[in-house]
Amino acid sequence: MISLCIIAKNNQEIERCIESVKNIVGEIIIVDTGSSDNTKEIAGKFTTKIFDFKWNNNFSEAKNFALNKATGDWILALDADETITEQDLEKIKQLENNKEFIGFSFIQRNYINGIGLFSSISCKDDEYKESAAARSFQPRRIVRMFKNDSRIKFEGAVHDSVEPSILKIGKVLDTNIPIHHFGMLSRSHERTKMYIEIEKNNLTDNFFQYYQIAAQLHEIEEMNEAVKYLNKSLNLNDKFYLSWLELGIIFLKSGMLEESLEALKKAEKLGEHEMIYFNLGVLYGKLKNFQLSLDYFKKALLLNQKNADTYFNLAITYANINNQEESKKALEKAKYLNQGYEKFEL
Repeated sequence: MISLCIIAKNNQEIERCIESVKNIVGEIIIVDTGSSDNTKEIAGKFTTKIFDFKWNNNFSEAKNFALNKATGDWILALDADETITEQDLEKIKQLENNKEFIGFSFIQRNYINGIGLFSSISCKDDEYKESAAARSFQPRRIVRMFKNDSRIKFEGAVHDSVEPSILKIGKVLDTNIPIHHFGMLSRSHERTKMYIEIEKNNLTDNFFQYYQIAAQLHEIEEMNEAVKYLNKSLNLNDKFYLSWLELGIIFLKSGMLEESLEALKKAEKLGEHEMIYFNLGVLYGKLKNFQLSLDYFKKALLLNQKNADTYFNLAITYANINNQEESKKALEKAKYLNQGYEKFEL
């Protein structure tokens, strides 16, 4: 049996979440951390197992409280603003019979709108109806189904994960099952600031925590503060390429081209990521080295052929070398993948 575990606070969209998976779970556990609306009443249409948890600025502790209430053999942990599409439900049911792995990672699709966003994949011509809610999504691999075992716990005050505890006792299988996450479509700077404060109050001098704080500070455009946390991250682990990438992007946005180049080239030596190549493409364009700019945009497209932002910048680069035919093709592709570019002409 699968136990569905959700923590919630003023999440009326919880109905959509539960509806999407109710036919494959044998138990629904809802932990409410202080709703002032009718979230609990909505959840009550599906289950009587609704528990109150006094919010203490720690997502993992609330989620672990939910795990302690579950009686199924397996846990399916979802957020209230997530769903799983009907066509993937049978795939999840089949995972119950797997004897080799005790955890399964899914691909969380963080749906977003706008242009110029980090490593986004266009929703154009997407196979899932859920993608119609947005122009693109940012994928993230995340463990959300695992054995009901007292040794498996969430860790991390904000960016919580069960994977570290799972890997101490068993193996995780990476699946291609998507989780459709709609929360980013309405996320405010105030909510991001809340996450930052929680993270700061639970610091353990960990390079990844410093990186996460910096990425969120970057999101709300507090660039100088973000750089401070990235430097702390790199002082602890200068081989973590995502911190170099984040630093390079911030320097690029700030017009510090030499510093940006140094950081992005270090990132390139340490890892492979489309955003390394994309931002090097932008940087070399600013340095008037248009051939290198083209080369890096093409490398980015090899990793993600549905990023409208890359095609738009490719169009600009072709225009800079007076290749109007290729510029027009790239611009049309950008417009096709993201209608936010329809207002642009080169």
